[in-house]
Amino acid sequence: MTITSFNRVVASIPNGCLRGNITSFFHQYHSDFSHSFTVLVQQRTSQRTFATTSHQCHNEPKYPTSPSGPLVPGCETRERKNAQMGDNTLPSKPPANDPNPNPNPVPVVVEESPFPLTAADKWVLSQTDEEFKCHSWDELRTLIQNNDLSVLKRKPSDLRRYMKWTAETKASYGSMTNYLLAHRLPKTWGEPPFTPVSDVPFAEPSDYCVLLNDWPYGFEPGITHIVVWTCTAIATDDDKGDMTPESRNIVGDFVKRYFVDRLGPGGEEKVLYFKNWVALQSVRALEHIHVLVKDVDPALIEEWTREQEWHKA
Repeated sequence: MTITSFNRVVASIPNGCLRGNITSFFHQYHSDFSHSFTVLVQQRTSQRTFATTSHQCHNEPKYPTSPSGPLVPGCETRERKNAQMGDNTLPSKPPANDPNPNPNPVPVVVEESPFPLTAADKWVLSQTDEEFKCHSWDELRTLIQNNDLSVLKRKPSDLRRYMKWTAETKASYGSMTNYLLAHRLPKTWGEPPFTPVSDVPFAEPSDYCVLLNDWPYGFEPGITHIVVWTCTAIATDDDKGDMTPESRNIVGDFVKRYFVDRLGPGGEEKVLYFKNWVALQSVRALEHIHVLVKDVDPALIEEWTREQEWHKA
């Protein structure tokens, strides 16, 4: 018997036959051809009974390790998952430069959000608070220097509460802007569009308001998150809504005189600041910047964020 004759015989066997049955069927043939036969049967039957999918899998297919071994379930294509779960599935890997990857993410459907979720947000929602790694000061410095602002994220439980609170606040007030105007921002500003005293951001104290962030990102202990709101527009570029070089200098000068200089020598090592791109802002109608301070006396933070007389109606 030749390989060609084996080929004809194997081709005549029904597709549903298992490898063990095929091997038994041909056991009567001469042992000189056993090696050639085994190779041929493996080639033909692996195409018929052991392939779990015709698509590219996201993990290694789990084929039997022997001709009579059982087929191990569990190899599922990403296309099938996406078809079942829709567009809100979690990313298959953490965002680029993510310092907080989850090594064993559990695919879940991301609940409807009242604001656009970044890839980092979706990744966080696959984790528990115990798995979450808080942002360190050195890490924050690197992220801000590289303008990797989309990687900043809240703890999983905080993010879920923030999503819930935002949805309820929008339902009650119509928008986040209405809520902030009613409860957080100076009454002297009136309603937008505002009429600032100065067209230069942060040039006039009555044109800005310094507040603690009600919903800070997930930081290590000792880091305080402050938001500075302004009724003066901060110029941004037309690409992704980032600050222009001129407006970045204006913001930097303000942060230095208001925060860094009050801390004395070495104060620049305790202060970081950034402005989210327009696409990352959950409150887009009102201008604001973020300031992070590390290991600062709570009394000074209270002084920075207290209501000023010129803001009272």
